[in-house]
Amino acid sequence: MIFHPRIGQRVRVHYAKRAAAVMPHHGKRGVVRIVTTGPGPRNVGVEIGGRVVVIPRGNLVAESAPASSAGAQEGVSA
Repeated sequence: MIFHPRIGQRVRVHYAKRAAAVMPHHGKRGVVRIVTTGPGPRNVGVEIGGRVVVIPRGNLVAESAPASSAGAQEGVSA
């Protein structure tokens, strides 16, 4: 679960086993585009496949940085 999502953050949608089968976005990856504030539901607008979908922030897991970008940094000489 992400407590404080940031715009531009890469995330993966994850639902509990009992609900995952009926949730169309379970397991998909996207980018945070909208973060709600204030009282009420804590939802996040996530861009998945070119569309922004509303996901409760409790169903988001942060994605780690791709390993390929870390390897590219090591090859740079100072």
